[in-house]
Amino acid sequence: MLGHQSCGAVAAAVEVVQKNATFPGVIGEMVQPIVPAVLEARSQGGDLLEASVRSNARRVAKRLTTQSLVIKEALGAGAVKVVGARYGLSDGHVEWMEDI
Repeated sequence: MLGHQSCGAVAAAVEVVQKNATFPGVIGEMVQPIVPAVLEARSQGGDLLEASVRSNARRVAKRLTTQSLVIKEALGAGAVKVVGARYGLSDGHVEWMEDI
């Protein structure tokens, strides 16, 4: 699962947590599942947006391993590995986070 630097969806979730912002329609539906990652990231200190991007990537990667039957079976067979990662838009660097 690849998150990326300065993600707009994660930034919107940060606004929900920090400012009690609301977003109408599909945007709001997309942002709500990210809010738990922001809440988790608050305890990490540092830049909340970037910590939230990392937290969201780890959480989605973990969720993929339990909620997708296809991925779960492939994991069990040793055919795939699911990891979280963060892509730096400014430098092209990929930070791998294998602690899902």
